[in-house]
Amino acid sequence: MNYRPTMQVMPKVTLVPPESNMAEALYQTIKENFSHLEPFLEFITEDVTVQDESAYLTMMIQQHADNTGRLFLIYYEDDLIGTIDLHKIDTKNRKAEIGYWIAEDYTGKQITTTCVKYMCHYAFETLSLNKLTILADVRNIPSNKVAEKVGFSFVATDYQDVFDGEVFRDMNRYILLKEHFH
Repeated sequence: MNYRPTMQVMPKVTLVPPESNMAEALYQTIKENFSHLEPFLEFITEDVTVQDESAYLTMMIQQHADNTGRLFLIYYEDDLIGTIDLHKIDTKNRKAEIGYWIAEDYTGKQITTTCVKYMCHYAFETLSLNKLTILADVRNIPSNKVAEKVGFSFVATDYQDVFDGEVFRDMNRYILLKEHFH
């Protein structure tokens, strides 16, 4: 892996800004982890293609240029194992949402928690944001625990907040203010 600039967040774990040539690796990671990701992420579908992932990366690269989003791919050594992003960046009100997912073989290793902490630091210090939000499916216990471990405060359950094409899902909403981040 020779992508630049990268950010090492823990030994062997690096956050890498997206490049268009990463679509195949992203596609493979999603396909290999479909049954792990699909129950909680409405945008993960069985018919996803490399072209879909290429379009997604292009969109996120444009959002970076427009200052409305930031995507980082999570690498463990040379393997793409997940993504983390800031989306809905609102520079006027200095807030954004954080989203993340990680391959099943890398869960329970503090990688996601460490990446979310790093993303909070990046959002508060580099982008001068003041408020971050995480929306976690109520059934996704590990994702809810990540928000709590990082220091986010539970605010509410947003009932029937996300439609996955078949049913509405309830989402727990967590917030973290810059003044409460340590």
